[in-house]
Amino acid sequence: MDYYTISVSKPVLYHLTGKFEALSEDWKHAELFLDDYELCVVTKGVLYLEYNKQQYHIGEGEMLLLPPVPEPFNKRKGYQSSDCSFYWMHFEPQGQSSSENISLPEYCRLIHHEKIIILMKQLQDAVRNNSNAHTLNYMATVILCEIYDDIKTHINTPSDTKASRQIYEDIVDYVKHNIHSKLTVRQIAEKFGYNEKYISYMFCRISGVTLKQFILEQKAEAASFFLTDTNLTVQEIAVKLGYNDSHNFMRSYKNTTGFSPTEYRNAFTKRVLNH
Repeated sequence: MDYYTISVSKPVLYHLTGKFEALSEDWKHAELFLDDYELCVVTKGVLYLEYNKQQYHIGEGEMLLLPPVPEPFNKRKGYQSSDCSFYWMHFEPQGQSSSENISLPEYCRLIHHEKIIILMKQLQDAVRNNSNAHTLNYMATVILCEIYDDIKTHINTPSDTKASRQIYEDIVDYVKHNIHSKLTVRQIAEKFGYNEKYISYMFCRISGVTLKQFILEQKAEAASFFLTDTNLTVQEIAVKLGYNDSHNFMRSYKNTTGFSPTEYRNAFTKRVLNH
């Protein structure tokens, strides 16, 4: 896998952003030239993309970073039809190579992909409100740095054993795949056959947050997606995420994000959307 070094000694130069939604399962990415960097974060389905003689299939919660390459290899196109949606951003590094660099892979799975999506939504909101170029440049840079931190947090931990790393990854997958259920640390510990205190300690050592906090953050990030990308009511979202009632959901969401669900929905309702 290739890694791309991006200088953040200066903010990157923001070009364009948006959210794409396929209108049917027959959609295939058009053949388009790329003359800057493009970041894609998939929110539904699988994006099948061919670029620079390579084929990529990017699933939900995964990212793809494509660099500019010389002609005639700078055309990206779909090689298989799919019903998918994804957020995208085009940018160009401005700084010179220095100690202030971040290294990003061309493709990876994001542990906190909902957090990245929230930042991309905020960037779109700033575009919609005609924010100045400096603001957009810095917001685009924050997105890239957040991805770098996400990758660094769950990959660059050499002190962890392979066994604990695998347990950690399995727990993360379990939480994400069961985000609509009522999840507790005790229930997860029983599921994986470990002591509750041990599994909490191991998870916190690797991720930097407690398992309970991770569950709450994942539910809040999923709720943020429903609040801005669907017409579900707060009550319906609470039920969908396994809460006993909407009051518990609203209290948990505000404690985690600093916003009430209604405040967040009102702040980020209009998206830059293309088909």
